[in-house]
Amino acid sequence: MKQIVSALALVMVAACAGTPDYGPANARGFGYAEQQIETGRYRVSYKARNAVEAEDGALRRAAELTRMRGFDYFTVVSRDVSRERSGGGSSIGIGGATGGRRSGVGVGLSVPLGGGSEEVTTRLEIVMGKGSKPDDPRAYDANAVLGNLGTL
Repeated sequence: MKQIVSALALVMVAACAGTPDYGPANARGFGYAEQQIETGRYRVSYKARNAVEAEDGALRRAAELTRMRGFDYFTVVSRDVSRERSGGGSSIGIGGATGGRRSGVGVGLSVPLGGGSEEVTTRLEIVMGKGSKPDDPRAYDANAVLGNLGTL
């Protein structure tokens, strides 16, 4: 019985620690979202478990949108990164139960082993363009981004 409980606990920890696959935002908000501001201008965000994944996901989605809308490159006109820490606190719980002629009291202690987790959201406002990418460090060739961070 102890082996089953231990195996279940290990599976649950692994499931929680796993990184979501690239895709639209899920119920917990991990993934991408976008909003059109005007023709050729979008706000793109990507929420992930670390800064690199959040940045790469936002750039990849910006490149996908750029190609889907018939443009060749995009320029990042604003960038924002926010970080949230979750978990990480210790807790103590006390409970009791009765059944028939027996009763019991239990005390539980929770100590986080991983120190909590981080959630990072990168938000980009992009302007899309056609033709050759301008000589601007804020400009990205959509095909090059998809070749390096995603699929074409």
